[in-house]
Amino acid sequence: MRIPEWITFSISWMILSTLLCAQDDDPIVPPLPIPNLSETAPIDEVPPEAIPAETTPAPAAPATDEDAPPPVTPEQAEPQERLNLTDYEFKTPTISEALEQETKYPTLHWSGFLQLDSGWVVADEETIDIVGDISSQFGLRRVRLRAGGRVRENASYVVDLDFAASGHPSFRDVALIFSDVPVIQNIEAGYFKQPYGMDAESSGRELLLLERMSPFALTPFRQTGVRAFGTFPHKSGTYAFSAYRFPTNAFGVSSGNNGGWGLATRETLLVVDLEDFLIHLGGGYTLINPSTDELQFSYEPGFFIGDPASPDSDSVPQFVNTGEIPTHTANYFNTELAFQWKCFRTQAEYRWTIVDRIGDSSVQFHAGYVQAGLMLTGEHAIYNRSRGIFSGVLPKRDFGDDEEDGFGAIELTGGLSHIDLNSKDIMGGSMTNFVAGLNWYLNDHARVVVNVIPVNLNNDGIEDARSLFFATRLQFEF
Repeated sequence: MRIPEWITFSISWMILSTLLCAQDDDPIVPPLPIPNLSETAPIDEVPPEAIPAETTPAPAAPATDEDAPPPVTPEQAEPQERLNLTDYEFKTPTISEALEQETKYPTLHWSGFLQLDSGWVVADEETIDIVGDISSQFGLRRVRLRAGGRVRENASYVVDLDFAASGHPSFRDVALIFSDVPVIQNIEAGYFKQPYGMDAESSGRELLLLERMSPFALTPFRQTGVRAFGTFPHKSGTYAFSAYRFPTNAFGVSSGNNGGWGLATRETLLVVDLEDFLIHLGGGYTLINPSTDELQFSYEPGFFIGDPASPDSDSVPQFVNTGEIPTHTANYFNTELAFQWKCFRTQAEYRWTIVDRIGDSSVQFHAGYVQAGLMLTGEHAIYNRSRGIFSGVLPKRDFGDDEEDGFGAIELTGGLSHIDLNSKDIMGGSMTNFVAGLNWYLNDHARVVVNVIPVNLNNDGIEDARSLFFATRLQFEF
């Protein structure tokens, strides 16, 4: 009996991680010099009492108090930015900046990042017959500029633009968030990611692989709407509910005469939450009634720079595509599982969508993926309890740090995904991708990504069309 590829992949990663991580006695999050942080406090949060009253270092603790940790200096506080992610994809201001702005509303903080990608492809004749010629690509994948801050103590805002996407520039996240709301905790209104899926909620700058894997095609993603969200007691899980307009373009505008609404929800739970081991379970659902009375699902093979959906784009084309489907309503379902043990992490999701067609029977589409990362230098991926996602890696030693022989942090990565857009008379094709790669974290603000992506495509009556992509990324944050 042939063993399925995803089982072989998972077992291989588990064996490799056991051999390498078992030698690492460090906890899943290295100790950080934060005052008054108890041993049971969440690893992704800095308690309010830990923020010093001044930006200058506090006097050293008395020698007789052996249990008192050293004070936090501004330099030591800087790595905490990523641990405190609460709004979207960017760092919060440093402690010193927050103190300076504490009583001056509105506050303003600029940040952003850019990704420079390159890719080469080798495709057989069958792949070219299906999708056409595929050229090598080199260019800017994302160029983000974000302004964020607070208008009051319990009201924050974000205006996030991407200058590399179609529209040049176009909106990514534009929203106003009210916190400390009774019962529901937080309310958000604007143009934002809908709560559906672990990879969809994850930041584009902190993805494990170069791109989100093919099940992302079955996701509503960014739309204009309102949502309520928060965490369960002790941050043991998250919840979110939203109502939104659909479809919404890259400028946050929705148009159409029929319907045009959607509902979404996502819940996560840490079923195991130990010092160096955690298991995450989650699920999501969304119901859509498109104002255009049609839906379309498509995806590229895991690498692109331009807009694959644009007919004028020279980007890598979409390998699977249903075309426009006359639609009354559509139901989206998602399940998610994540696991972390010391320097090893993995996550998997399975999605299926049922489309209620106008004047015809319903159709169903399916997709799933599993991906994993193994830190070779002893670090860990930070699990963000406020959002139920992994939020990047902090290297122990920065690249180029002569005092500590710094080389950064190295992570081996891998992934396997499958999407099937064939149902009844809809023949959108099916695609299986395997990804092998490496992440080199130079420091907290720079990363190099390398992915090798073999693709198996079945479409247009052609089976086992094969191609191979080799792609790289240089990423900087500011």
